[in-house]
Amino acid sequence: MIKRFTGVLIVITGALFVGSARPAPFASQSQPVMYQEARRLMWTKFEIIAYGPDRARLAEAAEAAFEEIDRLDRQMSNYSETSELTYINRNAAREDVIVEKELFDFLKLSFEYSRTTGGAFDITVGPLMKAWGFFDSKGRVPEAGELKSVVARVGFKHVLLNERTHTIRFDREGVELDLGGIAKGYAVDRAAEILRASGVNSAFITSGSSSICAIGAPPGQTSWRVEVSDPIDRSHKLEAIEIKDRSISTSGCHEKTFESGGKTYCHIMDPRIGRPIEGLLSATLITQSGVEAEVLSKALMVMGIEKAREFLKTCPQVRAILYYNQPEGGLGCTRLNF
Repeated sequence: MIKRFTGVLIVITGALFVGSARPAPFASQSQPVMYQEARRLMWTKFEIIAYGPDRARLAEAAEAAFEEIDRLDRQMSNYSETSELTYINRNAAREDVIVEKELFDFLKLSFEYSRTTGGAFDITVGPLMKAWGFFDSKGRVPEAGELKSVVARVGFKHVLLNERTHTIRFDREGVELDLGGIAKGYAVDRAAEILRASGVNSAFITSGSSSICAIGAPPGQTSWRVEVSDPIDRSHKLEAIEIKDRSISTSGCHEKTFESGGKTYCHIMDPRIGRPIEGLLSATLITQSGVEAEVLSKALMVMGIEKAREFLKTCPQVRAILYYNQPEGGLGCTRLNF
Protein backbone atom coordinates (compact mmCIF):
# COMPACT_ATOMS: atom_id res chain seq x y z
CA MET A 1 0.00 0.00 0.00
CA ILE A 2 1.24 3.45 -0.87
CA LYS A 3 1.98 5.67 2.09
CA ARG A 4 0.73 9.21 1.62
CA PHE A 5 2.15 11.89 3.91
CA THR A 6 0.16 15.00 4.68
CA GLY A 7 3.31 16.90 5.61
CA VAL A 8 5.06 19.02 3.04
CA LEU A 9 8.73 19.72 2.61
CA ILE A 10 8.34 23.49 2.55
CA VAL A 11 6.34 24.91 5.43
CA ILE A 12 5.24 28.54 5.40
CA THR A 13 5.63 30.20 8.76
CA GLY A 14 2.41 31.24 10.40
CA ALA A 15 2.73 35.01 10.18
CA LEU A 16 4.72 35.03 6.93
CA PHE A 17 6.60 38.08 8.17
CA VAL A 18 10.25 38.66 8.88
CA GLY A 19 11.09 40.98 11.74
CA SER A 20 8.69 43.26 13.56
CA ALA A 21 8.48 46.30 11.30
CA ARG A 22 5.05 47.80 10.74
CA PRO A 23 3.45 47.43 7.29
CA ALA A 24 4.32 50.27 4.94
CA PRO A 25 1.39 52.25 3.51
CA PHE A 26 0.30 51.74 -0.10
CA ALA A 27 0.45 54.58 -2.60
CA SER A 28 -3.15 55.45 -1.82
CA GLN A 29 -2.12 56.02 1.81
CA SER A 30 -4.91 53.67 2.92
CA GLN A 31 -4.07 50.89 5.34
CA PRO A 32 -3.41 47.64 3.41
CA VAL A 33 -5.71 44.71 3.99
CA MET A 34 -4.97 41.01 3.62
CA TYR A 35 -7.08 38.63 1.54
CA GLN A 36 -6.57 34.90 2.03
CA GLU A 37 -8.35 31.98 0.37
CA ALA A 38 -7.66 28.30 -0.31
CA ARG A 39 -9.29 25.87 -2.71
CA ARG A 40 -8.85 22.19 -3.54
CA LEU A 41 -7.62 21.96 -7.14
CA MET A 42 -5.31 19.60 -9.05
CA TRP A 43 -5.61 17.05 -6.23
CA THR A 44 -4.01 19.44 -3.75
CA LYS A 45 -4.68 22.70 -1.90
CA PHE A 46 -3.92 25.98 -3.64
CA GLU A 47 -3.78 29.04 -1.42
CA ILE A 48 -3.49 32.74 -2.22
CA ILE A 49 -2.53 35.41 0.29
CA ALA A 50 -2.62 38.93 -1.13
CA TYR A 51 -2.27 42.47 0.21
CA GLY A 52 -3.73 45.68 -1.17
CA PRO A 53 -5.87 48.71 -0.33
CA ASP A 54 -9.17 47.19 -1.55
CA ARG A 55 -10.36 43.80 -0.30
CA ALA A 56 -13.03 43.49 -3.00
CA ARG A 57 -10.44 43.96 -5.75
CA LEU A 58 -8.14 41.41 -4.10
CA ALA A 59 -11.02 38.93 -3.95
CA GLU A 60 -11.82 39.53 -7.62
CA ALA A 61 -8.20 38.97 -8.64
CA ALA A 62 -7.95 35.80 -6.55
CA GLU A 63 -11.18 34.48 -8.07
CA ALA A 64 -9.77 34.97 -11.58
CA ALA A 65 -6.57 33.16 -10.55
CA PHE A 66 -8.46 30.20 -9.08
CA GLU A 67 -10.64 29.98 -12.18
CA GLU A 68 -7.52 29.77 -14.31
CA ILE A 69 -6.08 26.98 -12.15
CA ASP A 70 -9.38 25.10 -12.45
CA ARG A 71 -9.33 25.51 -16.24
CA LEU A 72 -5.81 24.12 -16.44
CA ASP A 73 -6.81 21.21 -14.20
CA ARG A 74 -9.72 20.33 -16.49
CA GLN A 75 -7.43 20.52 -19.52
CA MET A 76 -4.29 18.78 -18.22
CA SER A 77 -5.51 16.11 -15.78
CA ASN A 78 -4.84 12.49 -16.68
CA TYR A 79 -7.34 11.45 -14.00
CA SER A 80 -10.22 13.08 -15.89
CA GLU A 81 -12.00 11.13 -18.63
CA THR A 82 -12.87 14.37 -20.44
CA SER A 83 -9.60 16.33 -20.33
CA GLU A 84 -7.69 17.23 -23.47
CA LEU A 85 -4.66 15.36 -22.12
CA THR A 86 -6.70 12.15 -21.75
CA TYR A 87 -7.92 12.53 -25.33
CA ILE A 88 -4.32 12.88 -26.53
CA ASN A 89 -3.22 9.77 -24.60
CA ARG A 90 -6.06 7.73 -26.08
CA ASN A 91 -5.65 8.77 -29.71
CA ALA A 92 -2.17 10.08 -30.51
CA ALA A 93 -0.73 6.64 -31.27
CA ARG A 94 -3.32 6.16 -34.05
CA GLU A 95 -3.58 9.62 -35.59
CA ASP A 96 -2.31 13.18 -35.49
CA VAL A 97 -4.19 14.99 -32.72
CA ILE A 98 -4.73 18.74 -32.96
CA VAL A 99 -3.74 20.42 -29.70
CA GLU A 100 -4.94 23.78 -28.36
CA LYS A 101 -2.11 26.31 -28.79
CA GLU A 102 -1.38 26.98 -25.11
CA LEU A 103 -1.25 23.28 -24.30
CA PHE A 104 0.86 22.62 -27.40
CA ASP A 105 3.37 25.27 -26.32
CA PHE A 106 3.38 23.82 -22.80
CA LEU A 107 4.10 20.32 -24.11
CA LYS A 108 6.85 21.74 -26.30
CA LEU A 109 8.40 23.43 -23.25
CA SER A 110 8.17 20.16 -21.30
CA PHE A 111 10.13 18.32 -23.97
CA GLU A 112 12.71 21.10 -24.10
CA TYR A 113 13.30 20.48 -20.38
CA SER A 114 13.64 16.76 -21.16
CA ARG A 115 16.38 17.51 -23.67
CA THR A 116 18.08 20.03 -21.37
CA THR A 117 18.16 17.58 -18.44
CA GLY A 118 19.28 14.63 -20.55
CA GLY A 119 16.01 12.82 -19.97
CA ALA A 120 16.09 13.14 -16.16
CA PHE A 121 12.76 14.95 -16.47
CA ASP A 122 10.26 13.39 -18.86
CA ILE A 123 6.46 13.71 -19.02
CA THR A 124 6.15 10.30 -20.71
CA VAL A 125 6.53 8.59 -17.31
CA GLY A 126 2.79 7.80 -17.22
CA PRO A 127 3.22 4.06 -17.96
CA LEU A 128 5.93 3.80 -15.28
CA MET A 129 3.74 5.41 -12.63
CA LYS A 130 1.05 2.83 -13.40
CA ALA A 131 3.46 -0.12 -13.54
CA TRP A 132 4.83 0.73 -10.09
CA GLY A 133 1.33 1.31 -8.67
CA PHE A 134 1.73 5.02 -7.92
CA PHE A 135 -1.12 6.07 -10.22
CA ASP A 136 -3.77 4.14 -8.27
CA SER A 137 -1.97 4.09 -4.87
CA LYS A 138 -1.47 0.30 -4.94
CA GLY A 139 2.32 0.20 -4.84
CA ARG A 140 3.91 -2.86 -6.43
CA VAL A 141 7.25 -3.93 -7.90
CA PRO A 142 6.80 -4.95 -11.56
CA GLU A 143 8.45 -8.09 -12.87
CA ALA A 144 11.53 -7.70 -15.05
CA GLY A 145 9.72 -8.61 -18.27
CA GLU A 146 6.89 -6.19 -17.60
CA LEU A 147 9.32 -3.39 -16.72
CA LYS A 148 11.30 -3.94 -19.92
CA SER A 149 8.10 -3.62 -21.94
CA VAL A 150 7.08 -0.44 -20.13
CA VAL A 151 10.50 1.21 -20.48
CA ALA A 152 10.25 0.68 -24.24
CA ARG A 153 7.24 3.02 -24.22
CA VAL A 154 8.86 5.76 -22.13
CA GLY A 155 10.93 8.64 -23.47
CA PHE A 156 10.25 12.00 -25.10
CA LYS A 157 11.74 10.63 -28.33
CA HIS A 158 8.46 8.74 -28.85
CA VAL A 159 6.47 11.98 -29.15
CA LEU A 160 6.33 13.98 -32.38
CA LEU A 161 5.17 17.60 -32.31
CA ASN A 162 4.27 19.39 -35.54
CA GLU A 163 4.56 23.11 -34.88
CA ARG A 164 3.01 24.05 -38.24
CA THR A 165 -0.23 22.12 -37.64
CA HIS A 166 -0.16 22.14 -33.81
CA THR A 167 -0.56 18.38 -33.78
CA ILE A 168 0.95 15.62 -31.64
CA ARG A 169 1.62 12.01 -32.55
CA PHE A 170 3.06 9.04 -30.63
CA ASP A 171 5.29 6.67 -32.57
CA ARG A 172 3.89 3.58 -30.85
CA GLU A 173 0.99 2.30 -28.79
CA GLY A 174 1.22 2.60 -25.04
CA VAL A 175 2.98 5.97 -24.85
CA GLU A 176 1.28 8.19 -22.29
CA LEU A 177 1.84 11.74 -21.06
CA ASP A 178 1.71 12.62 -17.36
CA LEU A 179 1.94 16.32 -16.46
CA GLY A 180 1.91 15.73 -12.71
CA GLY A 181 5.55 16.78 -12.44
CA ILE A 182 5.14 20.21 -14.02
CA ALA A 183 1.48 21.29 -14.16
CA LYS A 184 1.28 22.70 -10.63
CA GLY A 185 4.28 24.92 -11.22
CA TYR A 186 2.68 26.20 -14.41
CA ALA A 187 -0.62 26.81 -12.60
CA VAL A 188 1.16 28.84 -9.92
CA ASP A 189 2.90 30.87 -12.64
CA ARG A 190 -0.39 31.58 -14.40
CA ALA A 191 -2.06 32.59 -11.14
CA ALA A 192 0.82 34.99 -10.46
CA GLU A 193 0.47 36.53 -13.94
CA ILE A 194 -3.24 37.15 -13.33
CA LEU A 195 -2.65 38.72 -9.92
CA ARG A 196 0.04 41.02 -11.29
CA ALA A 197 -2.17 42.01 -14.24
CA SER A 198 -4.89 42.88 -11.70
CA GLY A 199 -2.53 45.28 -9.93
CA VAL A 200 -1.58 43.04 -7.00
CA ASN A 201 2.00 43.79 -5.98
CA SER A 202 2.18 41.70 -2.79
CA ALA A 203 1.04 38.08 -2.82
CA PHE A 204 2.03 34.55 -1.88
CA ILE A 205 0.73 31.61 -3.92
CA THR A 206 1.18 28.00 -2.85
CA SER A 207 0.31 24.66 -4.36
CA GLY A 208 0.27 22.09 -1.61
CA SER A 209 3.10 24.21 -0.13
CA SER A 210 5.51 22.40 -2.47
CA SER A 211 5.30 24.93 -5.33
CA ILE A 212 5.38 28.56 -4.27
CA CYS A 213 5.49 31.95 -5.95
CA ALA A 214 6.26 35.12 -3.99
CA ILE A 215 5.15 38.41 -5.51
CA GLY A 216 6.81 41.44 -3.94
CA ALA A 217 6.88 41.31 -0.15
CA PRO A 218 4.40 41.66 2.74
CA PRO A 219 3.64 45.25 3.84
CA GLY A 220 6.57 46.70 5.75
CA GLN A 221 8.87 43.78 4.94
CA THR A 222 11.61 43.15 2.41
CA SER A 223 10.71 39.53 1.58
CA TRP A 224 8.52 36.53 2.31
CA ARG A 225 9.89 33.88 4.66
CA VAL A 226 9.69 30.16 3.92
CA GLU A 227 10.91 27.41 6.25
CA VAL A 228 12.37 24.15 4.97
CA SER A 229 11.51 21.05 6.98
CA ASP A 230 13.64 18.00 7.65
CA PRO A 231 12.58 15.39 5.02
CA ILE A 232 12.78 12.68 7.68
CA ASP A 233 11.40 14.46 10.75
CA ARG A 234 8.63 16.71 9.46
CA SER A 235 8.36 18.59 12.78
CA HIS A 236 11.99 19.75 12.59
CA LYS A 237 12.67 22.93 10.62
CA LEU A 238 16.11 22.96 9.02
CA GLU A 239 16.39 26.53 7.79
CA ALA A 240 14.54 29.61 6.57
CA ILE A 241 14.68 31.11 3.10
CA GLU A 242 13.64 34.66 2.27
CA ILE A 243 12.36 35.32 -1.24
CA LYS A 244 10.91 38.16 -3.26
CA ASP A 245 9.62 37.87 -6.84
CA ARG A 246 10.93 34.32 -6.99
CA SER A 247 9.51 30.80 -7.03
CA ILE A 248 10.32 27.76 -4.92
CA SER A 249 9.52 24.11 -5.51
CA THR A 250 10.40 21.09 -3.42
CA SER A 251 10.26 17.45 -4.40
CA GLY A 252 10.79 14.75 -1.81
CA CYS A 253 10.60 11.01 -1.40
CA HIS A 254 8.48 11.54 1.71
CA GLU A 255 5.46 12.54 -0.38
CA LYS A 256 4.47 9.06 -1.55
CA THR A 257 6.18 5.71 -0.92
CA PHE A 258 5.48 2.01 -0.53
CA GLU A 259 7.42 -0.86 1.02
CA SER A 260 8.10 -4.26 -0.54
CA GLY A 261 10.58 -6.93 0.49
CA GLY A 262 11.92 -4.73 3.26
CA LYS A 263 12.72 -1.90 0.84
CA THR A 264 11.05 1.50 0.53
CA TYR A 265 10.27 2.78 -2.97
CA CYS A 266 9.87 6.48 -3.81
CA HIS A 267 7.36 7.84 -6.34
CA ILE A 268 9.98 9.93 -8.16
CA MET A 269 11.00 7.93 -11.23
CA ASP A 270 14.19 7.84 -13.22
CA PRO A 271 12.56 7.65 -16.66
CA ARG A 272 15.84 6.55 -18.25
CA ILE A 273 15.94 3.20 -16.39
CA GLY A 274 12.32 2.88 -15.35
CA ARG A 275 12.91 2.65 -11.61
CA PRO A 276 12.32 4.87 -8.55
CA ILE A 277 15.29 7.01 -7.55
CA GLU A 278 17.60 6.17 -4.64
CA GLY A 279 19.94 8.32 -2.56
CA LEU A 280 18.53 11.83 -2.45
CA LEU A 281 15.68 12.54 -0.04
CA SER A 282 14.57 15.95 -1.26
CA ALA A 283 15.47 18.89 -3.47
CA THR A 284 14.43 22.51 -2.98
CA LEU A 285 14.90 24.84 -5.96
CA ILE A 286 14.66 28.65 -5.99
CA THR A 287 14.27 30.06 -9.51
CA GLN A 288 12.51 32.73 -11.57
CA SER A 289 9.48 30.56 -12.43
CA GLY A 290 7.36 27.87 -10.84
CA VAL A 291 7.68 25.65 -13.91
CA GLU A 292 11.46 25.74 -13.85
CA ALA A 293 11.57 25.17 -10.09
CA GLU A 294 9.21 22.20 -10.25
CA VAL A 295 11.01 20.58 -13.19
CA LEU A 296 14.48 20.98 -11.71
CA SER A 297 13.46 19.84 -8.23
CA LYS A 298 12.63 16.45 -9.78
CA ALA A 299 15.38 16.34 -12.39
CA LEU A 300 18.16 17.00 -9.86
CA MET A 301 16.89 14.20 -7.63
CA VAL A 302 17.09 11.86 -10.61
CA MET A 303 20.58 13.10 -11.52
CA GLY A 304 22.06 12.73 -8.05
CA ILE A 305 24.38 15.16 -6.27
CA GLU A 306 27.45 15.07 -8.52
CA LYS A 307 25.60 15.33 -11.82
CA ALA A 308 23.29 17.94 -10.32
CA ARG A 309 26.33 20.01 -9.37
CA GLU A 310 27.66 19.82 -12.94
CA PHE A 311 24.25 20.67 -14.41
CA LEU A 312 23.81 23.75 -12.22
CA LYS A 313 27.08 25.20 -13.44
CA THR A 314 25.07 26.10 -16.54
CA CYS A 315 22.29 27.72 -14.46
CA PRO A 316 23.92 30.43 -12.31
CA GLN A 317 20.53 32.02 -11.55
CA VAL A 318 19.23 28.85 -9.86
CA ARG A 319 19.69 28.07 -6.16
CA ALA A 320 19.35 24.50 -4.89
CA ILE A 321 19.31 22.68 -1.57
CA LEU A 322 19.67 18.88 -1.72
CA TYR A 323 19.20 16.56 1.25
CA TYR A 324 20.44 12.99 1.35
CA ASN A 325 21.19 10.07 3.67
CA GLN A 326 24.83 9.94 4.68
CA PRO A 327 26.52 6.51 4.41
CA GLU A 328 27.42 6.59 8.09
CA GLY A 329 23.90 7.61 9.06
CA GLY A 330 22.23 10.95 9.57
CA LEU A 331 21.09 13.65 7.19
CA GLY A 332 23.42 15.39 4.76
CA CYS A 333 22.82 18.66 2.96
CA THR A 334 24.35 20.19 -0.16
CA ARG A 335 23.70 23.78 -1.22
CA LEU A 336 24.39 24.63 -4.83
CA ASN A 337 24.66 28.07 -6.47
CA PHE A 338 24.03 29.94 -3.22
